[in-house]
Amino acid sequence: MTRQKVIDLLAMSRFANLPTVWSNGLLGILIGIGIFQDQAHICPTCIALLGLALSCLYLGGCFFNDWHDLDFDTKTRPDRPIPSGRWSRKTILIFSLVLMGGGFIFSSFVSLPSGLCAAGIVFCILAYTKWHKIHPSSFFFMAGARALIYPTAAFSLISWEQFTKTSFDSSFLILLLGLGLGGYILGISLTARAETSKTPISDSQKIFPILCLCTPIFFFSIPQIASQNGYALIPLILFIGILAIIVRSLRACHNVGAFVSRALASIPLVDYLIVFPLAPNLLVLISCPLLAITALGLQKIAPAT
Repeated sequence: MTRQKVIDLLAMSRFANLPTVWSNGLLGILIGIGIFQDQAHICPTCIALLGLALSCLYLGGCFFNDWHDLDFDTKTRPDRPIPSGRWSRKTILIFSLVLMGGGFIFSSFVSLPSGLCAAGIVFCILAYTKWHKIHPSSFFFMAGARALIYPTAAFSLISWEQFTKTSFDSSFLILLLGLGLGGYILGISLTARAETSKTPISDSQKIFPILCLCTPIFFFSIPQIASQNGYALIPLILFIGILAIIVRSLRACHNVGAFVSRALASIPLVDYLIVFPLAPNLLVLISCPLLAITALGLQKIAPAT
């Protein structure tokens, strides 16, 4: 296999974004430990298997997206791996199905509730891939695939019987956190879409995507600060600072690709808004920022989009 084919494979898989998936999984595990406490079954092997499952789901979804977009890429980006003939479409489909199937199986092996959420991720991947070139509402499915990582990880700590007895308050909390992350992902897509619009857009159309990017602040940080958790200020200041820098850079340079790549690499800082207040220790203090830096570093090997 040539070096170019390896780089093509890494680019199609968007492997540079894997640290952001692991960060989402870390927060999901912490949420599960916090909610289920004595009921939570914490098994290092199962947590590692869950990380593998989430990685497989993400990589498989990215491969599936490239497989589906052959006609579009042939017309607009013929240099991409599949249209150029460097990788066969059938091979990429096989990779996709094996990875997504493996991710679902691994999640189900860890726990059935986790497998159920993983099935939801697969559904969102399929729905987004089918409609993302057709209808703008498809972005909600993309956001949903990310948001479901939290419950997939959180529910991996309990059995099906425990899952059926989960209180409404616990499920609602996990849902709110997922909506916070989903809002941020939606904000990335809408901001990129607004900046590449061929027709003039109103101020309100520019503001709404930025509000979506700030969704984690409303869902994560404000409740923590309201409960007088002073640790919430540290990740909040870092998140606002980084977000302001990447948005300002977008407005100044109009480089949408760079904005999307940096915003995706910043996903661990979204998790950081909750991770650090939940467990304010040295390991947690550096984990999410380190994963964000790792994601940026991997983008030098292969693009994140």
